[in-house]
Amino acid sequence: MTRYVVLSDIQIPFQDDSALEVAYKLIKDIKPDGVILNGDIVDCYSISDFDKDPYSQADLEAEIAGACTLMGKLSKVPNKVWIGGNHEDRWRRVIWKQGSPYRSMFRSFLEAFQMADYGFRWRSYGDYILLGKLMVTHGSMVSKHSGQTARAHYDKYGRSVLVGHTHRLGAYYHRNMEGTYAAFENGCLCSLDPEYTQHPNWQQGFSVVEVGDGGLFHVTQCPILKRTMCFYGDKLVKI
Repeated sequence: MTRYVVLSDIQIPFQDDSALEVAYKLIKDIKPDGVILNGDIVDCYSISDFDKDPYSQADLEAEIAGACTLMGKLSKVPNKVWIGGNHEDRWRRVIWKQGSPYRSMFRSFLEAFQMADYGFRWRSYGDYILLGKLMVTHGSMVSKHSGQTARAHYDKYGRSVLVGHTHRLGAYYHRNMEGTYAAFENGCLCSLDPEYTQHPNWQQGFSVVEVGDGGLFHVTQCPILKRTMCFYGDKLVKI
């Protein structure tokens, strides 16, 4: 059996450091075989198309430094992948808007965020990896209620899938003549008090995925309680 921890929607520099510490502690305790950063790990705030606080200190250099701190804390995990989300994809969109005459002025996202230095492999937004029979990708749809987005991605891909993007925790199960399938929403590790909305219906958390023979898998969702603790099986992780 192999074990992976999937983290998503950290949105550095708007991360919740307390919630992240809970995830770090569990990773240290269970020593997984791999970690998947499943998109929107950084916000790319300063290059977004949305209105921005003119007093914000959230520039790209701060995001790069925060991402390097995150990757450094995961340095002892052997297999590491960063899958881009729609926020990371802001980097590509800015470059494409400039056109080919300006392409030499821009570094690739992988190079700029120094992933190779920390042993991370990169997958661009829309790409995925497989943990056994479970597809892990950031996701591209958002529904109103927990679990509905998971279902929408199952309907889209026709297979078991784990997504981020919604900042919610949720699960959806479906059985047909070929077997049982499951889809999951992975929660977030960012602040629950963002500047652009009030009282969002978000839940902090992450997932542990265990993969056995034949690609069969089990997903344990780990909601973070009061920003300071979570349960994994009979284990209480508390900071």
